Amino acid sequence: MKGPGRQTDSLRLLTRLVEDDHIELIGNAYLVAEIGKYAEVFPSITAAGLLHAVVGKLTLVAPDPRFTAACLPYFAAPDLPDLLHGATCLQTGALLISNDRHFDRIAKAGVIRRMTLTEAVRALL
Repeated sequence: MKGPGRQTDSLRLLTRLVEDDHIELIGNAYLVAEIGKYAEVFPSITAAGLLHAVVGKLTLVAPDPRFTAACLPYFAAPDLPDLLHGATCLQTGALLISNDRHFDRIAKAGVIRRMTLTEAVRALL
């Protein structure tokens, strides 16, 4: 189980990303669906509010097939949402904040920029 301090940092990071006018949030339809799943799993006014705030600030991008094709070799067993998250980042130059190890190869190759949650907390809070 994660300690409450770490959970609080993650929530503070998300709040910072949403509230800071200098930060643009970029994503795709799969990201919106994933965020929606969290709000369903943890039904609360807070979760609904966060979902609304994130989606309200999000610039939606439909990744171009050439960016998806460029990312494909970096995923051993491509999971469509992960592949499209990578393609979205490549297409827009967005920074991906994720602890998901599926992004290790593509980030290590320098195709996309990625920070772990811990790195993002340290850099942005």
